[in-house]
Amino acid sequence: MKPTIPVNLNFMQKARNGFEIQGKWPLNQLKRLDDALLSTTGEVEVSLRFDRAGHIPFIEGHIETSLSLRCQRCMQPMEYPVKHDFKLGLVLNEKQIDQLPDEYEPYLVEDESNYIADLLEDELLLALPLVAMHDYDCADIPQQQGTEQSDEVDPGEKTHNPFASLKDLLK
Repeated sequence: MKPTIPVNLNFMQKARNGFEIQGKWPLNQLKRLDDALLSTTGEVEVSLRFDRAGHIPFIEGHIETSLSLRCQRCMQPMEYPVKHDFKLGLVLNEKQIDQLPDEYEPYLVEDESNYIADLLEDELLLALPLVAMHDYDCADIPQQQGTEQSDEVDPGEKTHNPFASLKDLLK
């Protein structure tokens, strides 16, 4: 699947000239997210606007997707919707970071050609919850599943107790 937005852009040049782009980017091409996600199927809807405010080049963006995470309360899969807006001030060095107004988050531009996936990964990682949990109380879900499994065992059936022989040693 080929992304509908370019892989590389010159962020500074696009901000100088004014440029807007919209499209989709496959989640499976965002490798730094692999460890946080249960599945990398799907796409990120991306909208980026490059412009200048006075002498400050910036990127204003919006990303939207649904991420497959593991709930840390019940350990079951969950979908986490992401709708994330950002405004990045493009800087070339640390001195420029200190001069950025508070409305901008700094984005260090090191080369003329910038990889869009790096920007998307950064913003999605920032949008992830510290601890993924369902919106509802799911704490009983694993216990209910355990009860359902134990109900399937025949009550008259003897189960093997590996520690039963230790009882004889105590005598």
